[in-house]
Amino acid sequence: MSPIESQLFFARAVLLMLLYGFVAAAGILAWRELRAAQRAAPARAAEPPGARLIVLSGGASERPPGTALPLGTVASVGRDIDNEVVIQDPTVSGRHAVFSFREGAWWVEDLGSTNGTAVNGRRLTERAQALLRSGDVVQVGGVSLRLVAPTLP
Repeated sequence: MSPIESQLFFARAVLLMLLYGFVAAAGILAWRELRAAQRAAPARAAEPPGARLIVLSGGASERPPGTALPLGTVASVGRDIDNEVVIQDPTVSGRHAVFSFREGAWWVEDLGSTNGTAVNGRRLTERAQALLRSGDVVQVGGVSLRLVAPTLP
């Protein structure tokens, strides 16, 4: 074996070891992230059973008063069809607000909507969040919704 061939062999061996080291390090980091996520998962609060929004006033939408709209742990509200709660009303923005259940409580956040979001008659400022209780009335544009969450006070 000539000196050049031995140097090439050595360089290839070092490159291969570096490549395996990188793959091993990436695998270890991914495994640690997965383990951390699995440990954190039980700490998240589950959504309360039966949480929903009840339409009080549907505005110009197709939603008649009394319609129940089920809520997941996180539910966006707006005119766009990719929202969890779709309300076809001209006063409701495409992505108007988001309801989220975290740390045992419901929250609503205005997403920079044109006509705003109000809780019990009090308007939220853009990107502001408000803590909700079961029975609170949330106004999105011209549509009024009551939060009904049986496990909340």
